[in-house]
Order: sequence, then structure tokens, then C-alpha cells
Amino acid sequence: MKNIAFIFILFYSIVIQSQVMWQVKNTTSKKWYLQVSDEFSEGGLNSDLWKFGYPWGNYLYQFDLLYKSENVEFNNGIVSLVLKKPDNPEPIIGENLDTDFLKKKNRFPNEKGEYTYNYSGGAFSSKRQFKYGYFEMRFKANAEKGVWPAFWLYGGNPNEEIDFYEGKGERDNQIHLDVHCPKGCEDFKGGFLNLKKNWGAWVKTNESLADGWNIISGEWQPNYVKFFLNGQPIGYFEGEFKTAQNLIINSAVSKDKEPFNPGPDARTKFPNSVLIDYVRVWSQEDTIYNIKDRYKLFEYSPNNITNNDLYQTKPKRNVNYIYDKVLKEEEGTITLLPVFYNKYSLSIAGKKLGKIQVDVIDRFNVKVAGFSIENTEYYIMDLSALPTGPYDVKISVLNQTLIHNVPVINPEKIGEQK
Repeated sequence: MKNIAFIFILFYSIVIQSQVMWQVKNTTSKKWYLQVSDEFSEGGLNSDLWKFGYPWGNYLYQFDLLYKSENVEFNNGIVSLVLKKPDNPEPIIGENLDTDFLKKKNRFPNEKGEYTYNYSGGAFSSKRQFKYGYFEMRFKANAEKGVWPAFWLYGGNPNEEIDFYEGKGERDNQIHLDVHCPKGCEDFKGGFLNLKKNWGAWVKTNESLADGWNIISGEWQPNYVKFFLNGQPIGYFEGEFKTAQNLIINSAVSKDKEPFNPGPDARTKFPNSVLIDYVRVWSQEDTIYNIKDRYKLFEYSPNNITNNDLYQTKPKRNVNYIYDKVLKEEEGTITLLPVFYNKYSLSIAGKKLGKIQVDVIDRFNVKVAGFSIENTEYYIMDLSALPTGPYDVKISVLNQTLIHNVPVINPEKIGEQK
């Protein structure tokens, strides 16, 4: 019994190292290690990682919107960010009400002495601030007019911001990329006549982002940020952000004559939702931020992940103003995660990866299993028939070899691999 207990302790101590992603390029690849992840399978918001609303508050006076915790709903590993419109404006109470701030913005109470909101939305933000890394979210958008979801980083003071994704319901086949900073963003040169202008643009896609699941992601490094849709590069900003930033995921509404107009109209259906499957943050350092996440198994959500063809949604064309030739080297991503006892998932994003050969090598350098996959977004690799021991997963793609070690713990076959 002690031996079996030791085996399980060994399994969980090793499996934490089996959470990796390769950012595949045409001649080389970059290996990322999972830092922070939420698969939203616990039925509520993980208070160690997130807080409801924005880091600085929940009331967006400019858009008459209040973020409420009850608008972040959990069901079978999926988060719904719900937008609601009360039948009548409702009063703002408690910590969400800052009357001094509102008066400075020329916002005054009604005849009842109340400040009110017309819409409520769903949002959550990271308690931790990040500086550099790879950030990704698997989501399903919403096509209702005026809906304004976003996946972004915000650094506070100074006002630095990286918008990996902003959408609008009436533009459900488009993605808006943007950056904001005190100096530099406004001096970007590009577009017609190479004139100075703010960096940022809308990227059209071949399909509606509300019709299926897609992955939006971004790589933030010193001196640049890259933007991706389903592993395909769609934007490149060259510049430095000096401030550590909070990660924010939200669904709001716009307003006529305000940024990202138009707002909702009489045809907009309420309530409506933007759906989130997971949020992951990766680092090139082999460490994990929260020790409690070390023993996580990444069970897939059967209601939204299948062995269907690889993600079909892609940019219709590159937008010259925000696209750079350095992005031509980017081909896609391959993610390896433990999903169950002796089972591992391979998640593929990127149309140009072609046929991928996967071999399992034991510690004697003998191939004990192998298979090939092509144009498949998700595959379960079952190693439960193998004897206990360490194995190398060897992935051959685009004339490259990617290798990572995973454990197999099989009490019934202890001693078979000598």
C-alpha cells in the first residue's frame, strides 16, 4: 500500500511538468510552460486567481453599465458573461458608488437622489499582474448589436494597455486589435503615405466568431506584441510596455456617440452571453505561480470540444498597417496537457502545421507507440497500457522534433520497465 501511495505522489509531482505548449515557427519552435490557468470546472470563480469586475471598480458611468458578480455564470466548465437590461434603470449602491468621482465627471443623481445604471454585465480580472508571457482564451462571441466583449491587459498608472481582442456584436466577423500607452503608440507610422497614427485596426474573418469556438491569443515580449487567431498571426506591434498588467475578460455594451458605437437598439436581445471555455497564461520559465494548480488535470469540456476539423475561422486578409513580415514565420501551436490518469491531450491550432507524427519513446530509447494526426483540433493520447516509467513524447512537425517527458504510473505493471 505504501508503494502505491508513493507512486501516486510521484505521478502528481511529475505531471505538473506535463503542461507545455510549443509555439511552432517554420524553422524553429518556442516552448512555453503553464503559469496560470482556469478551466472553470469548479462551478465558481477561483478567488485565488480572479476578482469580479475590473481591478479598479465595477461601474462604467460612460456606458451606464454596472458589472455584477451574478452576471458571471458557470455551467459544465463554461463561463457565461451575461449582459442584462433591467426593465427600468436600477440604483447603484454600496462600494460601486463614488459620488465625488461622478460629480467630477458631471454626472448627477436623479430626482430621487439616485445614480442609476441601464445595463449590467459580466467581467473578471486577475489579482496578479503579469509582465510578458503568452496569453490565450478559448471563447464563443455574441452577435447582438451593441455587445462589446474584450480580452485585454491593463497596467494602470501609467496608462498602458494591450487589447488582444475587442469585438462588437454587429461586427461578429471582425476582431479589433489595439494598444494604448502614454508615449509611442500615437507615433506609430503606417498605412497610406506612412503617416503617424494610433496603432490598431479591425481584422475581418471568414466566419462569424459567434458561430463556433475560437482561440484568441497574444505574445507579449520586451519590445513587441504579437496577436493570433486560432494560432494564425494577425497583428504585430513593435514597442515596449514597462508596467506589469492585470488580465481582464469582460462583456460590456457600447453607447451611441461613444467609443465602439453603436450601442444596443430595440432589436438587441437581452439577456445575451459571451462564452469562455478557458483562460491560460504561459511563461518561458518552467515555474508555476499558484502551488494549488500544480495537481490540476485538464479535463476537456465534452459539450464544446470534439475531434472536428481544425478551427476554420481565419483572417480574410492581412491588414498591412498592423501586419509585419516577421509574422510569416508563425505556423501555429501544439499544447500538451494531462487530462486523466495516464492520458494526455494534444491541442492543435494552426492550418499550416500539416501532418503531425507523434511517437512515444521509453527510457531505453525504444518506440512503444506512435500515431499521426492532421487537421484535428484535439486528440486524447491514452498511455494507460504502458508499464510504469518516464516516457518521451516526440512530436515531428515541419521538419522539427519537439520532445517532452511525461510519466506513466501503472500499478499493475510495476517492474516491467527495468
